[in-house]
Amino acid sequence: LSGTSSAMVRSMSQEKNSNRAAATAGAKTHFGYHDVDVNDKTAMVRNVFDSVAPRYDLMNDLMSGGIHRLWKATLIKRINPGPAMKLLDVGGGTGDIAFKFLAKGGQDVIICDINEEMLKVGRDRALDRAIIAGPKWVRGNAEQLPLEDSSIDTYVTAFCLRNVTH
Repeated sequence: LSGTSSAMVRSMSQEKNSNRAAATAGAKTHFGYHDVDVNDKTAMVRNVFDSVAPRYDLMNDLMSGGIHRLWKATLIKRINPGPAMKLLDVGGGTGDIAFKFLAKGGQDVIICDINEEMLKVGRDRALDRAIIAGPKWVRGNAEQLPLEDSSIDTYVTAFCLRNVTH
């Protein structure tokens, strides 16, 4: 961030979030087949993923008939990972896209997920694959990424997008 201090950026971000909460008071959004208060959705999403984290990849296999694996393989092919590329996978807690990125030559990947349980599953899967160094696991909200502007080359999000309100 040229010419802007991190403290100022945080302050601006907090003000923006406060303004958004005030502006959305009473507003509704979708959560599954229900309309819910906009300000409640993030916690509701987090609770769902806390409960399904250990079975998340199996659930994706069953719900998509396994086709999500082909989508993700195509995504990695189109990204064409290289050793100098920095990838951010938002909502990628279990690490499947990050692992494919690393296997195809990428070396710098950040996995950002709002759900600590999903990140735990991903870290365990990394250890099961003997990936000790590599992904950086960051707990964060897709709507308020805990990164400096222009600090990554490629941003991806797969199924996370359906859970983001703004």
